[in-house]
Amino acid sequence: MIKINHVKPHLSLDKWKRIGDVEGKNSEVWIARDTQLEQVLILKKITKESLDQQSVEDYFAEAKILNTSKHPHVMPIYYSAENDENVYITMPYYANGSLNTVLNKRFLTTREIIRYSLDFLSGLLFIHIKGLIHLDIKPTNVIIDDTNKALLTDFGLSKHLNENGFANQRRQYVAHRSPEAYVTTDKTVQDDIYQAGLTLYRMCNGNSDFKTQFDLLKTSCNSDEEFIKKIQRGEFPNRKSYLPQIPVKLRRIINKMLHTDIDKRYKDVLSIINDLSKIDEKMDWRYDIIEEEREFVWSLDNPSSIVTVRVEENEGKYLTSVKKYVKNSGNTQNQPRHNKGNDTLLEALAHLETVLSQYS
Repeated sequence: MIKINHVKPHLSLDKWKRIGDVEGKNSEVWIARDTQLEQVLILKKITKESLDQQSVEDYFAEAKILNTSKHPHVMPIYYSAENDENVYITMPYYANGSLNTVLNKRFLTTREIIRYSLDFLSGLLFIHIKGLIHLDIKPTNVIIDDTNKALLTDFGLSKHLNENGFANQRRQYVAHRSPEAYVTTDKTVQDDIYQAGLTLYRMCNGNSDFKTQFDLLKTSCNSDEEFIKKIQRGEFPNRKSYLPQIPVKLRRIINKMLHTDIDKRYKDVLSIINDLSKIDEKMDWRYDIIEEEREFVWSLDNPSSIVTVRVEENEGKYLTSVKKYVKNSGNTQNQPRHNKGNDTLLEALAHLETVLSQYS
């Protein structure tokens, strides 16, 4: 008989800075230093009380999932440990932080949206193939590593699918909860696809727009029943509201991911990846808002020129102007054929869709 000797080594970490935000409530995440190896890493502390009647063997469920899901676009795990109150998981530290951090700083180009999406969706496809679903896909749980790759992380709500393709999970981040989750606690890959769709929507329109829409949804409802009905009718988020630089093909993909009827939603992640790979328009427009001047700016840096499109508020109207800087000559040319005044910002943005397409 083989004699098994259990070893419980001492783990020494210095916690430096707590990171994360209000979207994660079941754990604490810190930047820490491994004093033995002099290595900076991420430390996730999970209280055992938060694990909903799980047995001791299940305390390391997330660590086990990460350890068996080795993939270039799934966050790797270094090691895990426990004490009487908590479970600890350590992972690599990446200075770029999460996709959420990036979205809070600036808007993404279409090329960046597609690249990051293909990255984390390939990781999601991998765990689906292994019979797992993530169930907590959102920008805070997509990490941008030091090579600018997107990695899927935080498998704290993940579950193994049964032979019928279902997994029971009651907990879910409210703003990313699927319409069907208000009817049943049985989750499928369709829940992941819906949550991934919301993540792509936020990548297109920004975090601020998403939060504004969600806050408006909550304040407009007089009851939980009304809130649920609006989600199930597809009133949040607004599937018709996209910034003008977002290609129509990308909008259609996201709206299909967000379809309230699961029979009309994408059936698998591979199909999404294939459709995203076909997009080749409006790839590099950069968008910014100059708040103090109520000015909206799009710019496109081509090999021979830089095109700048501005929408400015002036006496209640929104004026569109286009300028083209020619690199060889150093001259800036006005493009008066595209200049236009609109009564509302929505009308100006609709006009911009045509303008941006002509220079892409």
